[in-house]
Formats: sequence, structure tokens, C-alpha cells
Amino acid sequence: MTRFPGAEKILDAADRWKRTCLLGDGSVLSDERLWTQDNLDALDRYFVRNLDEGEGTFFGKLEQQLGPAPDAAKKLAAEMFWVMYLIVSKSAMNATTKREQIRMVWEWSGDSLPEDHPDLGDILGAGISHTGAAFNVLKWKEFLFFITMMRAWMKLEDGRREQLLADPWDMATWIQTQDDASKRQLPHILLYLLFPDHFERIATTSHKIKIVRTFRKRWGEDVDAVVYTDRVALDRALLDVRKRVVEEYQDAEVLDFYREPLVDVWRERPKPSKSAEPTDWGDEDEAEAWLEANFQEARIWLVSPGEGARLWRDFLDNDLIALGWDYLGDLTDYESRDEMQDLIAEEEGRERPTNDSLAVWQFANEMKPGDLVIAKQGTHALLGWGRITGDYTYEPERPEYQHVRPVEWRDTGEWPIPHDSGIAAKTLTEFRKYPRFCKWALQKMMGEAGYEAEPTSGPAPYTLADARRDLFLASDDFSAILDALGRKKNIILQGPPGVGKTFMARRLAYALLGRRAPDRVEMVQFHQSYSYEDFVQGWRPNAEGGFVLRNGVFHTFCERARQEPEERFVFIIDEINRGNLSRIFGELMMLIEGDKRGDAHAIPLTYSAEARFSVPDNVYVVGLMNTADRSLAMVDYALRRRFGFVGLGPAFDSDRFRSHLIEAGVAGDLVDHIRTRMGEVNAAIREDRRNLGPGFEVGHSYFVPTGQEENLDESWYEGVIRAEVEPLLREYWFDQPGTAEEHVNRLLR
Repeated sequence: MTRFPGAEKILDAADRWKRTCLLGDGSVLSDERLWTQDNLDALDRYFVRNLDEGEGTFFGKLEQQLGPAPDAAKKLAAEMFWVMYLIVSKSAMNATTKREQIRMVWEWSGDSLPEDHPDLGDILGAGISHTGAAFNVLKWKEFLFFITMMRAWMKLEDGRREQLLADPWDMATWIQTQDDASKRQLPHILLYLLFPDHFERIATTSHKIKIVRTFRKRWGEDVDAVVYTDRVALDRALLDVRKRVVEEYQDAEVLDFYREPLVDVWRERPKPSKSAEPTDWGDEDEAEAWLEANFQEARIWLVSPGEGARLWRDFLDNDLIALGWDYLGDLTDYESRDEMQDLIAEEEGRERPTNDSLAVWQFANEMKPGDLVIAKQGTHALLGWGRITGDYTYEPERPEYQHVRPVEWRDTGEWPIPHDSGIAAKTLTEFRKYPRFCKWALQKMMGEAGYEAEPTSGPAPYTLADARRDLFLASDDFSAILDALGRKKNIILQGPPGVGKTFMARRLAYALLGRRAPDRVEMVQFHQSYSYEDFVQGWRPNAEGGFVLRNGVFHTFCERARQEPEERFVFIIDEINRGNLSRIFGELMMLIEGDKRGDAHAIPLTYSAEARFSVPDNVYVVGLMNTADRSLAMVDYALRRRFGFVGLGPAFDSDRFRSHLIEAGVAGDLVDHIRTRMGEVNAAIREDRRNLGPGFEVGHSYFVPTGQEENLDESWYEGVIRAEVEPLLREYWFDQPGTAEEHVNRLLR
């Protein structure tokens, strides 16, 4: 009933594994006896009880750990990875990577793996479930769980094993009783592989919960009648939903929760904007002339921020554009577009993916700094335009859309596209090839003279509501901070790590400016080596072997602001307390005072006594200070008098924080767990007055989803704790490792 089209080979392979290994002690990839108690005990001894939490890659450390293990145990480890990867989709891990990792582990035994083994072929490329980044990041935990579960399995009597494999709910209950089962994705995977007629190809608890809650609410039923923390109860409820949608959608050829029509019910997507009425595109030669007059030779690109523009907030908040096809790796490694096209065709099983190969080739090789880029939502709406400011970079640390270019976004909003536009639903289009449509789009967004712009066109205002979004601050609190900046002209946002100081600073700047204007905001970071010469002015060597007087970043910023006295400019200094402030600011310590601005207070500078300098009245300074920095320089008292200090703290208790996580897809019980456990840790930090105190609390922003996570479940939570919170706690209690360990363990319970 729940079998997914294309899964037949995977399920056949899983059935062979069940018969050969779960009911026997054989092997999937050889004729040996591998799935034995002795081999599992060896994996337990050399891996589970010998965990290496030091630096290095997972497989690099695993090779060292399994070095003394029997060769058969190493082969068993390879087959266990084969099971773990069986349903993982190619968007999460491509077939080549799966085969290479399985082969690598197998060959640690000294034996080669057959090149043409059928279970290493198309089966591995046909994955049907996206496990998300957490499954890969926490692979060691999934592997550890698999070992401990299989050791328990091998201790069962043969009759009990057969009984479990004959009853899906009995098997689900048994798996749930295993240590850490509720925190792992592998139980979802194993239950689908063994009982595809009872369990879905869904590898995350959060998606299952959202599906059940959404459909029960749609049918007018009590959404809280299901015990969502009980995975067996959750899967039973999901099966009930499956049976009912089969009756409801009798005409659908395929009913899958990740495909239409079901996915549109439970997974929220941006609603398409209503297309504008047909328009007269005007004369083509006139359009060409207008584009040349306004943008000279710059190329203009139309880009889609993911399906339904789901990544638009990521593009906007991080000043970038990005493409998918992550399995290609670094695009600069390819010498031709044909190489890219061949790999895309192989990975995606398509004959000639010409549009896709053109998109990635142009993104890496033809786009240039200075080109214009326009973001769109499908064929329905324009979202904004900006200029590309840098070269292509490959960023594998991003969970998805790892091909990136920086962009300075200008006008943003939402402008409907006429239904007769003929716009293609492509990821990337060279838009200037369509001059009439291109001119219309840019005039629509820019509100050019001579064009009667609609109310939504032109620069979108940046309101207090825009600024407060996701900040978890009360309206009055944010307004008070904004008022302090406007009145004092200089403020410092101070607080422990993770409270969102940097995130707030840029929003505070845009709120002061009244619109999103990156060209009027500058940001630097102070450090111990930062100097007056970097900040204000100094002599620098030139190509001729001499020296030239050059202005520093703040001096240059002030001169830009001086040219537009009617506009406000905001200068942000991250880690302001890390620099030698008296040396960096020099005579500017006086000039930045709110009542010492303008030409009337101009004074000579250290390196240019003949010219006088002042800080313009339209420049505002925002400093950011981490109160948990053990290497804090003393903040100069003179600087304290010139800045207003604003304290920021963790927002775990905020109802807005809780609502934000739930709206993002985090289960309510996990949200409450985060708030309770982090509240306990922060209470301990506050009470440790001798070593720590309130300035060392852990902020909420570690747990704020970026929008790029595939799964916001227990695995995501553990990943945040292990990768971000745990190192911080161990640094705090570096001289009390037992205390740090105790708090980490409590967080992971």
C-alpha cells in the first residue's frame, strides 16, 4: 500500500538482507559468515567502547579504531553501511559516494570487493528518502545504534526473531526499546525496509508528526489525541492517515507524502502570487537603448531561489544567490560544460539536461561581479534585484545549495508577473536576451522616472515589524534600542554568545535607515592586531617601494556619508572589545561623540595635520561585545561615556521563540525540551559566580533554524549540542571537565 514507485529493487535487496543476515548469519556482498555475534562484539569493542571524539574525519578515525579488529568485522561494518545507505536519496548522497565508502571500509580487511556486484549497482543510486544533513553529520551515532541493536538481535532465540519479522508492530515496539532508538533516524529506515506496507519512506519523526497533525486537523479531529513521543503510536496514526487518503484520492496514480497532491496539504510552501494582467512590452530597440543607458554592458540574470522561492529569506539575509546540484562538488574543477552535463545525466538519469548544465556552467564561469541579478518566484512574481559583488565559491558546509555568489540586494518586494510574459520556469536565465521584458521588470522594481509605478514598486520600506521578525524581542524593547541609537548615535550591544548580536545589528541598521540598503552599512571586526592605520589613516607600502598615505575603513566610510548628508549611514564593529580601543580610535574618541559631530568640530589627524577631519552627523556606530570573552580588553572609560550600552540575553523563555521553532517544524515536545534543558544549563552558569556568571550564558540563536535544514528532529538537536554547545561548555569549565560532562549528558538525555 505504501510502496513507492522505483523502490522495488531496494525492497528486494532489503528482503535478501533480511533472509540472509537477520534470519541467518551470512553476507549480502559475499559468501562468508559476517553477521555473527563474534563480529558484532568486535565492532562493539573497537568502536562503541573506543569512541574517538578528537579531530579528524569519521572514516579516518574509524579506520584507526578498527585496525586491530578481525577482517570479518571490517567487512561486516561495510555491509552495515550498505544497509544504512540503501534508501538514502541521491540528493543527500550520490551513488558514487556510497559505493566508495562501502568499498573503502571493506578493503580495510585486505580483500577486494567485486566491481560488478549487483547490490552495489543501480540499487545504491535509486535511494528514495532524503535523510537530511543530520544523518550524515551524526553518522557515527547511527552506526553505533546499529551495532548495539544488532548485538541485542543476535542474542534472541531463532523463534523470537521469526516472530518479530512476522509482526511489524511487534518489531517496531522491540526496536523502540533499544537504547537511543527515539533519537535516531535508522529505526525509521529499517522499519520501512522490512515492512513497506506498514511504514512510510520517511526518515524523520518531525515530518511524521507534521503529517499526522495536519491531516487530523483537516478532518476536524483532535490533533493531540496521538502520543507523538511514542513512535509506534505515531506510525500507527500515520498508517491510519495513509488508509484514509487512499480513499480520498482514489484517482491519484501515486500517493506519496512527498509528492502532489499530498505534499501540498502538509508542507507549507509560499503561495504563488496572482499574475498581473497582460501588458504592452513596448519597442525592442527602445528597450535595448534603455538597458544600455542605465546598465551599460552589464549582464542581467534571472534566478530562482529554490522551489517556490523557499530560499529567498536565506538569499536576502545572507546577501547571496546560490544553486543546487551539490553532488557536482566545486564547479571550478570542470573544464567544460559537457563534463557537467554528462555527470548530471548520469546522476539524475536524464538524457540531455541542457538547461541544468547551462545554469551551473554560467553560474561558475560567466556571471561576473557587477552583473545584475533578479530573483523570481516561479513564473508568478519578481522578488527583488541586486548586483553581484564577488566571485563564485563552493561552500560544502552549507546543508544545500552549496554553489554561492555574494550579492548586494537593492529593491525588494513582490511584483506580479503578467501571465503573457512567456517566462520559463528555469533556475537561471540570462535575462538581458529578452530586453523588453527585462526593461519592464527593472522599471517595475526601481520605479524609474517616466514609469507610473504601482504602490508596491520601488524600494520596499523596512518597518519595525520587519526588523523584529525572529528577534524574539518585545516591540517596546526594540523601539527603545532604536531610539537610543538615534539619540546617542553610538551604542554597544553586549551579551553572551548566541543571543543574536550580529543578527540584530544589521536589522537595527536597516530599521534606522527605513529600508534595506547594504551600501549604507559597513561592518568590520576588531582584533588584537587591529590598528589606527587600519581604521582611520596610515602610511602603506606601494608597488614602487615607497609609502603612500591611505585612509582606513572608517575614514572612507565617513567620506561616503559626507557626500549624502540627507541619508543615514551605519558602521558596525563586531568584537569591539577585542581591540586596543584607545590606539584604534585615537583622536576619533572625541569626534564620535554625538555633540562633537560635523565640520565645526573638525581637528587634524595624526598623519595629515594639514587637513582637518570630522565625523559626519549622519554616521551612526553600533558596537558588538561578547561578555563571555575571557580575553576581554578593558573597555576604555572614555569610550563607555560615548556609547549607550544595551544588554541582550537568551530568549529561551520567550513565547515568540517557542512559536518560531514550532512554525519552523520543530515538534512541540522537542521545543520544550530545548527550553527546559538550556534553562537549567544557564541557571548553573549564572550561579557559578566565581568562574562564570550571567555574561557567560548560552544564547538561543544556536537553536534557530536557518531554513536549510532538512529535518528538525532529535538528530538536528543533538547535532547542535555536539557541534556548538558542547565545545562552549567544555571551554567554560575547562578546569572542571566533570562538570562540563555532566551538563552535556543532561542536555542529551
